[in-house]
Amino acid sequence: MKRIAFRVDGGQKIGMGHVMRTLALASAFPVDTELVFIVREEAVVLKKLKENKRRSRIISLPASLSMFEELNQLISIIKNESIDILITDSYSFDQAYLLELKRVVGKLVSIHDFAPFPFPSDLVINGNIYAPDLEYSPLTANTKFLLGTKYLLMRDEFSGLAERSLKKEVKNILVTTGGGDPLNLTPKIVESIGLLDGFPVSKFFDRDKLHLDIVIGPVFNNLKQIVETVQSLDMDISLHFNPGKMSSLMLKCDLAVSAGGSTLYELAAAGTPTLALLQADNQIQGAEALHEKGAIINLGKGDQVQTDRISESIAELINDFELRKRMSTTGQKLVDGKGVQRCVKEILS
Repeated sequence: MKRIAFRVDGGQKIGMGHVMRTLALASAFPVDTELVFIVREEAVVLKKLKENKRRSRIISLPASLSMFEELNQLISIIKNESIDILITDSYSFDQAYLLELKRVVGKLVSIHDFAPFPFPSDLVINGNIYAPDLEYSPLTANTKFLLGTKYLLMRDEFSGLAERSLKKEVKNILVTTGGGDPLNLTPKIVESIGLLDGFPVSKFFDRDKLHLDIVIGPVFNNLKQIVETVQSLDMDISLHFNPGKMSSLMLKCDLAVSAGGSTLYELAAAGTPTLALLQADNQIQGAEALHEKGAIINLGKGDQVQTDRISESIAELINDFELRKRMSTTGQKLVDGKGVQRCVKEILS
């Protein structure tokens, strides 16, 4: 029996993307594999891990630890728990940190969205569409790089989805900003949809028949403003709090307005035409690449985009059914949702 540990963090400031993709990876390991999650104390992260269907032990580290103190504790945990494979996912871990871990663990796997330094890890995973173009380099000759959407870490619900068949008429719009909404984009997006009457919209749209599905993630701190915005509009709107199966909402809607990050890949896998409003700099590269490939429309940083620009873009997408079809087909060709299985095979080899 192999013992595999994940060192990952999430929360209000950094979001839940790292946690969610490591949970997706964990779910694909054989049932006789013993899993351990090592995280800094953060209530929302601990709650998410405890809710996970795949059983795993959780070891929490004090949030106040320095990186040096954390490293010493982590090394002790690796030795005491007889960890065979350690998987890290954080921008906080530099080369020196990883090198010390490599000295005490049989196999070190690093999930990272960029190439900031030569990696001492045995495996480096970056499933982003732009990953093959980055200048990755190993610290030793033994590092293997798993790059590109072939190795994208997605939940099992996005694996092997059927080819999407879009309807011409837009009746359902999905609004999602991921686990959190640090730029307060959800009220802005909802307000922009409420203003669609002021823009030329084709026969493919009837505002009276429109339904909005709004996703509320686990680290939202703007629920009051979202509710106030929803109540101010005469529209059919549903709020979904931490939905268990996002793919169902994505397949139900005719188009989506979403923040950047992993959600854009999920929408691509579902074949959902999407307008993207970004929340952080680390979302820019992926959104730009997906935009260039024709899978999404990238409007840029959400706090820099005016409400009427969002309304105009939604109207343009509603009016152009052929564009929506192309976006849907392109997205599903780029993302097949089977990256987790490929990564687990490499990790266990």
